[in-house]
Amino acid sequence: MTDPVSQAFEQMLKAASKRAGTPPRTPVRKKGASASTYARRPSGPDGRAPRRPLEVDTFGSILGREIDNRGWKKGMAGGWVNGHWDELVGEKIAQHTKVEMIKDTSLFITCDSTAWATNLRMMQRQILQVIAEKVGPGIITELKIYGPRAPSWRKGPLHVKGRGPRDTYG
Repeated sequence: MTDPVSQAFEQMLKAASKRAGTPPRTPVRKKGASASTYARRPSGPDGRAPRRPLEVDTFGSILGREIDNRGWKKGMAGGWVNGHWDELVGEKIAQHTKVEMIKDTSLFITCDSTAWATNLRMMQRQILQVIAEKVGPGIITELKIYGPRAPSWRKGPLHVKGRGPRDTYG
């Protein structure tokens, strides 16, 4: 005698063959094989399934990907240059120079004296190379170096417009 499940399956096959002409193909099962032999997974030394390795991104990689996606890379690099100016040019030069602003790919720098501005202009190529190494190429491509500002003759909070420029030096 066969079990009721096999009888029901045989009846379904007969009904299907009457409707469509051919019964659906089913995989051939070997006698004596259990269902568990078909879906085996590797096991560890203690018989349990091994743990799947967790591939979790680090916070730095997630943050870097988000900075790239939002287009903040240039702004972040500009902030890094502004904050680490003394690392880029050295302590001595940083004491006499100041990063004023970054506009597009230009870095605007003011110096304490015209002599420091001249020295910085001579070192411009080396400074740009160091910046490209630290923050990446194409972020800062030009240095605009200025000397000290000219003195103002305006004194006090109130000012009356003068008669224009005069030759007051001799």
